[in-house]
Amino acid sequence: MLQKKAMAIEKKINAYMQQLKTMEKKFDPLPHFTLHRVLSQISPQFYTKDELTQIEKINHILSEETNLSLISQSNVKKVEVNDEKSCCPSNKDIIFDEGRRVKPKSAIRRKPIIHKKEILLSPPPELPSHVNDMIKVLNGSDIKYIMCKELFKSDLNNNLNRLSMPITQIKSDFLTEIEKATLETRDQEEKPIGIKVTVLDPCFNEFSLFLKKWNMKTTSIYILHQDWTHVLLENKFKENQKLDIWSFRVNEKLYLLLNSNESQEIEESKELKNSTVVSKTKKNEDAKE
Repeated sequence: MLQKKAMAIEKKINAYMQQLKTMEKKFDPLPHFTLHRVLSQISPQFYTKDELTQIEKINHILSEETNLSLISQSNVKKVEVNDEKSCCPSNKDIIFDEGRRVKPKSAIRRKPIIHKKEILLSPPPELPSHVNDMIKVLNGSDIKYIMCKELFKSDLNNNLNRLSMPITQIKSDFLTEIEKATLETRDQEEKPIGIKVTVLDPCFNEFSLFLKKWNMKTTSIYILHQDWTHVLLENKFKENQKLDIWSFRVNEKLYLLLNSNESQEIEESKELKNSTVVSKTKKNEDAKE
């Protein structure tokens, strides 16, 4: 339709230009018609009466065709809207295919495709021996591996003052039913109520923090906040550093332990050095004998 209208406009303009060729002065406004149209309105003294007539004639043809196209487009949109409103197909919409009665494609309800993400369950890491010894010193029990937390910029931001732990990454059920119910409650300002926990950093320094649950639009996260900046001051945590977070209980009180792979490597290197020194000492004693 648009191509036919364009051809009709072109024919009208060509026919009018054929009439202009018979005139004495050859003035062709088409190559820069927009410029001629603007100038003829602002400064008509630069044009003769015949030239102004030519510009006005072409402008009239174009505006007339444009209005017709706008009217036809609006009618098409109304028809499309009316078609969308009809939810149930009429008898005219039913298609017969080789004698069979088939519903049109628009009327067939398709089940939504649900893409299930494969969750790969990896076994928890082995609890380092020096961490296990420290828990025994505190008379801790009910040891559980919570998650491997990768530190982001937001976790190291002193202004935010919190460590986030996405619930989708939690590996074990480390909370009691009472603690879960407390985390789901809100105060008068609709702010989450937290539970007090003791946090141990990789050097086994103790900190008193609050564990809260934030419900987002699509998921929920646990956060450790209030005095989290003190933990950052005592430790030189880096972005993208990974922390293994463990939980245990001392007299039913919840403890969270942050164990860094770097601290484990340091401890293992110390043990290796000690064993090397012991072996060298034994060799020297055997050589003397």
